[in-house]
Amino acid sequence: MKKQVEKIIFGIIYGFSAIFFLGFIVNIVHGFIIHMHETDSWRAVLRILASPVTDPAIFQVHVGNNIWSMFLAIIISYVLPAFFCVSTYFLKQDYLETHENSRFLH
Repeated sequence: MKKQVEKIIFGIIYGFSAIFFLGFIVNIVHGFIIHMHETDSWRAVLRILASPVTDPAIFQVHVGNNIWSMFLAIIISYVLPAFFCVSTYFLKQDYLETHENSRFLH
């Protein structure tokens, strides 16, 4: 029972992180469209990656305290997409390990 609850919680967090990963990709594309005319190379890239925190038009979190809103923006924009990528890698490794022998049985 405990294993099932852990799998359900992981599935919910994984699903939310997948949604935020797609948002991260959309944010990067939007940043490239907005900053495309800028030619200061690496500074434009830093602006694109920082835009969820610095650009209120893209990401609006209305929390009473600005520090909490920045903390929430960092978690949603950076931590959860990174969690999605790392989790996908480990899920793929686990799948390959568990199904390694079944390929040879068929």
